[in-house]
Amino acid sequence: MEEQIPKLREDIEIIPTFHKKQRAIIVRDSLGLIKEPLLLYGEVLSFIALIDGKRNIRDIQLDLIREKNGVFVTSEEVEKILSELDSIFLLDSERYRQEKKRIISSYSLLQLRTAFHAGRSYPKEPEKLRALLDSFFSNEEELRLPKKGKKVAALIAPHIDLEIAKKVYAKAYQTIKNSNPERVILLGTGHNIYGSFLSLTEKEFETPFGRVRTDKDWVRKLRRAGGKMVADDDLAHQSEHSLEFQLIFLQHLFESEFFLIPILCGAFDKILEKVSRPREVPEIKKFLEELQICFEELDSGSLIVAGVDFSHIGPKFGHNQKASSMLLEAKNHDKLLIDSICNGDIEGFWSELKRVHNTYNVCGLSPLACLLEIQPGAKGSLLAYDFWQEDSTQSAVSFAAVAIERKEHF
Repeated sequence: MEEQIPKLREDIEIIPTFHKKQRAIIVRDSLGLIKEPLLLYGEVLSFIALIDGKRNIRDIQLDLIREKNGVFVTSEEVEKILSELDSIFLLDSERYRQEKKRIISSYSLLQLRTAFHAGRSYPKEPEKLRALLDSFFSNEEELRLPKKGKKVAALIAPHIDLEIAKKVYAKAYQTIKNSNPERVILLGTGHNIYGSFLSLTEKEFETPFGRVRTDKDWVRKLRRAGGKMVADDDLAHQSEHSLEFQLIFLQHLFESEFFLIPILCGAFDKILEKVSRPREVPEIKKFLEELQICFEELDSGSLIVAGVDFSHIGPKFGHNQKASSMLLEAKNHDKLLIDSICNGDIEGFWSELKRVHNTYNVCGLSPLACLLEIQPGAKGSLLAYDFWQEDSTQSAVSFAAVAIERKEHF
């Protein structure tokens, strides 16, 4: 029996778009094997659609002949295209797996997580970065802060492009500028976590503003508590922006005088099919209980920051509709989620997500879930909310700033 050919890699980002009025896709690779974004269009899209890990060369050959209305395609032509796709690391082949193993091994030996997005998403020069962030707070409107006498225990901030969400970032971080945290628990969306629910790292973090120390002891405790729910390696942190964008704001406010606990959360969607909320999974429950102890240990010296975005709608995110036709529904969905967060209503949060089966692709679902579980019943205030629309893909992303008040007694 002819051997099945490898499927497409699951750890690449595929973005639907158009090229010369033709349907196309952009492929991005956080692993770095595909160095630059790859644009694919034309007949190669039909070919790629057949690479599902279930077909062999003969199957693909016959499918292509049918698609071409009987025009003959040789097995040699199929093999050549497969070889070309494998050469650029699109296939989940042995060649790719060996390279991935090498990259993971090399990264695990490093003691420092350097600023991946410095010079890409924001200036790499400290003085230019400082000037940029200063500009975020130069024309502040009056903020809706927590009630007088209340301190902020947790902050929800965007992780979308800094300029796009400039006003919302400003509203978020203005709220905590008078804080003095000893330890910051950073919760972020793990866009590049595959096969696990959580990713931890003991690496210290470096940005143009300097180096922040990671609380290695607590990271190890959390890893033990999370067991198999935690990824074996920390490669997901290498290029992730959801934490890095928060860190530069934190350093801008507090320099580097705090310890960091960096946590990336993968997709919890599949859990929702089996349980009413993630805490019902024993190892996630243990992880969250340990994280709650970590937060409460320093009382007012701890701060939680969740770098999340909300709804992702339109063709770029797998919908058949343009974002403009989904915008009202998505905003209503976001409002219900944010209301649940601000009221400390964990059941309401999960009820709304299950109602729509996460149709609106809330990428911050998992970090928000963790935040709610370790701050049960805490009240919050919505500081800002906005949507960014991308005309080229007819898609959109929402984001918000929310301050969670510190509870007087735990």
